[in-house]
Order: sequence, then C-alpha cells, then structure tokens
Amino acid sequence: MKTTVVGSWHLASIYAAGLATLGHDVGLVARSDVVAGYRAGMPPVLEPGLKEALGKHQAAGTWKFSDDINNPSNAAEVCFLAEDVKVVPSGVDLDDFRKLFDAVASSGNFNIICISSQMPIGTCRELQAAYPDIRIAHFPEFLRLGEGLARFLKPDYIVLGGEKETTAKIMAFFDSVASPKFEVTLEEAEMAKHAANIAMALMVSFISELTKFSERFNVNLERVGEILRCDARIGPKAYVLPGMGFSGETVERDIRVLLEKGRELGIDLPLLAEIIPVNNEHNRFIERELKKRISNMRGARIGFLGVTYKPVTSTLRGSLFTDLMVKLASEGAAIRLLDPHVKEFQFLAEDADEVFRDADAVVIAVGKKEFRDLDFGKLVATMKRPVIIDAANFMARAMVEQLKVEYASIGRGMFGKLAI
Repeated sequence: MKTTVVGSWHLASIYAAGLATLGHDVGLVARSDVVAGYRAGMPPVLEPGLKEALGKHQAAGTWKFSDDINNPSNAAEVCFLAEDVKVVPSGVDLDDFRKLFDAVASSGNFNIICISSQMPIGTCRELQAAYPDIRIAHFPEFLRLGEGLARFLKPDYIVLGGEKETTAKIMAFFDSVASPKFEVTLEEAEMAKHAANIAMALMVSFISELTKFSERFNVNLERVGEILRCDARIGPKAYVLPGMGFSGETVERDIRVLLEKGRELGIDLPLLAEIIPVNNEHNRFIERELKKRISNMRGARIGFLGVTYKPVTSTLRGSLFTDLMVKLASEGAAIRLLDPHVKEFQFLAEDADEVFRDADAVVIAVGKKEFRDLDFGKLVATMKRPVIIDAANFMARAMVEQLKVEYASIGRGMFGKLAI
C-alpha cells in the first residue's frame, strides 16, 4: 500500500521506517534540511535500527522524500501526520501544528489524514469540523526514544480513533502486526494517550516518594520494585524501580493538558495536580547530593557521564541534565561532560580522563553501555575527591565497595558510602 508521512523529527522518521519495513511504499514530507539529511543517509535522530532501515528502503525505492506537500507525487488515500508538537508550560502549543495541518489538508493530495501528533482531547473533533470533506483519524503513538522502531513494529497495542469506515482503511496497514487492536472514537483515542502517560507518571512519582525512606532504613527499593512487579495487579513491566523522575518534555505535557482542560471546564483534579510537584522535587536529587558535599560551587569541578534523554538516543530534548549543568556553571562550577552520542554541547570533554581528573564529584547521569568499558579504578584515582553521584543506579554494589568512593544512588540504601 502507498502512503505519505509528514513530519520532520523522531515521530515521522519512525513511522516512515516502520511502514516501509511492514512492506508499504512510503513518501516522507519534511523540511528541506531534514530531507537533505535523509538523502545523505542521516536521519535527524539516533535510534536503533533507523539508519539501517533508511539505507535498505531508500535503496529499494520504497522510502522516498519530498519537501513539498503539494507535489502530486505525494498523493495517497491515507496521510500519516506525525509532527512533534511544541511543549509549553500549559501542555502543548498547537499553532505550528495547525499551520502544518492546514497545508496538508489544503494540498488536495489525501482523503484521510491520520494524526499521530500529541493531541489534547477534543482537538481532532475540532479539526474534523473545520475540514468536513476530509476524514480525520487519530493514531496515538506509544513509542519511546531509544526503542521507537522496535515498538512500532511490535507494539503492546494499537489504538485508532475515528469513524469505522476510516479506521478500517488505516488498520489495513497493520494487518501483519500481531497486537491487540482497538478501534474507538476520536476522543477515546486522545484520552488513551493521556491516560497511558499519566499512569506511568503516577507510578514513577509513587516510587520516587518511597525513595525518601531508602537511606534512613537502608532499604534497597530495587528489590522492593522486583517484588511489586510480581504482583498481577501491577505487572512485570511497571515503572516501580527507583531512578530519576520523568521529563517535563514528554509525560508532563499530558498532565498539564488535562489540568488545563479541567480548569476550562471547572473540574477539580487534585491527584493529577500533585504529580508534577512530586516529580520536580525528586528530580533535584543530583543537585541536592552535590550540595551536601560541595558548599560553594565557585571553583568546583563537576564531571558528568551522559546527558541525553535516554541511553540509546542522541537527542537532548527532554533531558533532565542540560539545565542543571547550566545552573551549576552559572554558580561558578567547571563542568565537563562525556556522552558518545552528543556532538555539540558547551561542556563536552574529549575523553573520560578529562571528566574525572581533579574533579570534586562525578555524576553518572545516563547509564550508557559505552561507560561499562571505562576503567573506573584508574579514573577515580585522578579525582580531587572520590565522590560519585549515580543518578542512573549504574554501578553495582561490588564495584562501589571496591572503589571505596563516597557514593550516592537513588533508592538503593546505604552501600559504599563514607560519612559526610
């Protein structure tokens, strides 16, 4: 089947690669600079399997590119609109998305526009009313950075909102995908996305609250999380293991969207209102642990391992650590960062030795597999003070005890620590 995907970043690249891998002919419409990258074999974001899929399907002629939505060669019955929307304090800013939607709808190239961008509940119905001659569907994405293509090809489930005749034509693209499939209303599809992200946020905030007891009672919440995952009411993939909280760029968007909608409708949502403050307080973990040990940041040397949003991605969008580095630098600290997936950032170091040498503390922010090859014994010996803040719970107990460092992790009790 032929289709066109519209979008210029992660979501569209995964959709185009995924649909081509499922055996369809895909045209991708994106900004001209992004199209130039694709044609040179470089997707706009690092994602496992994406570059390989690009090379394979571009060579086969089943993945083509265009920067002009009005080009008749883009015509198809179904267009997948997969542009990442702008996140703002109230949730999302749809101005740019609406301009893009208007361009897609006005092109005359498509009978069905299947929106996978993150839509506040009620938005798709408004778009359908504005363009009655085009069928609107909502296909919410449940991807994750770092495993997007794998999850597109083998999703936990597929949700598709719209009229039955419309959803049936879109669902045909996924005939070969053996996952539960739900054909629902536009509003139910929008709410499914909100609900999935907020349910995850509730679990993350729940376990984040429990970490406050971890050091006081020497409780390893990783073990507690393993127990909870065996409970059939919770599940083996539940977010009940300690770590950093969620990022405001992603999950927080859905919480703020419903809070804003609740204010508009006069609906009080006290449970949802508490999730973000709990998460924000928990995400100050690194700064709190550093300032327990370094009273004045002026002149301090702080090293960071990892900065990206997820371990296997190149994007800084949604990272919990970029703003923290800038803040510490503004307080006078010298920041050095090692991240194998980041090519441009103001604090980048040449190698791990530069991160550790003469450092007052080193933060393991993202647990990247490349860091497992580092000689931590040799590196720690070059530090001014052997302090490791492990926000990724990366180091095993045996390693910490062998290194004899002053160590802080999230929710794993008191091991490998020195008095402070």
